[in-house]
Amino acid sequence: MHAARRAAELTAVGDGAAVDLIVIGGGITGTGIALDAAARGLSVVLVEKHDLAFGTSRWSSKLVHGGLRYLATGNIGIARRSAVERGILMTHNAPHLVRAMPQLVPLLPQMTAASRALTSDGRLRFPSRPRPGRGRRSRTSPGCRTP
Repeated sequence: MHAARRAAELTAVGDGAAVDLIVIGGGITGTGIALDAAARGLSVVLVEKHDLAFGTSRWSSKLVHGGLRYLATGNIGIARRSAVERGILMTHNAPHLVRAMPQLVPLLPQMTAASRALTSDGRLRFPSRPRPGRGRRSRTSPGCRTP
């Protein structure tokens, strides 16, 4: 948005122009809600006290994970939905911003039942939606690299 358009839109809103939705907060949640509503054809005003992504979003790791944190508590359904959404981001919505990062997932005998439920013949099962490729490493050659 350039300065002239921004000024015109601020003036219109200040003069009482009708809007469909006012979103307060320009963090990841607020901007996501505003984007979704605008994409659906609603007129949206986003109000932010400081700058976009100023607060909590600013300190984010910027990782779009596949729900691994949910596996620790056995929330497999949420982990699956998170992985599906990540795949959509990588292939459709934001392939220029989201890319897969290689990682190793150890499959150990002492893993919990929830962790084992995700494996089949030593391979992680992914949702049928778009996702990055997968591979296997031998026990003796994990292929780890350090900076």
